Amino acid sequence: MYMTSLKEYLATTKNNIDIYLDIVASHALTHFENSPQLKASVQNVISNITIEKDHMRADFDTGEPVGTTDLLETMEGDDVVYALRVGRQNYSRFVKNKTPSSTSKLTIDIRKAESGEYYLYTAFIGSNVPSFPGGEYLPEESITFWSNHALVWGTQEIVEGTETKTCPW
Repeated sequence: MYMTSLKEYLATTKNNIDIYLDIVASHALTHFENSPQLKASVQNVISNITIEKDHMRADFDTGEPVGTTDLLETMEGDDVVYALRVGRQNYSRFVKNKTPSSTSKLTIDIRKAESGEYYLYTAFIGSNVPSFPGGEYLPEESITFWSNHALVWGTQEIVEGTETKTCPW
């Protein structure tokens, strides 16, 4: 179960479940900071969904651009590096020679806390994909997926001094 410290109300689902944002620990915080319009899009999606389980992760096509996705497919010859993003424990893969692209998709991950309340664990612009290797979401697919995809360098805050050309996984 997801634990929480401080919360902010986000929206209510179609089946009357209030969804909150953990304003200290949610992975959505960095994405909201980088893309201020994302929060309103997430609130709109939440108000149009029904939650029937303790954990829900899915992507949604909003039908209109919600921003740019920094997750792109990579090819041999791309300038790839690895680094730790702020607030993360696993290394992320980045590409330095590409730019973000426009998308109408966003992904949300909502989890029920021990208190019985539901929290937005993460939300980001783009399609639902496996966690980076070492993460908990679709771990059996993560290495294959992330060996061929990367985040665009410069679009995410990284922990200084963690950049490496050597794959950490």
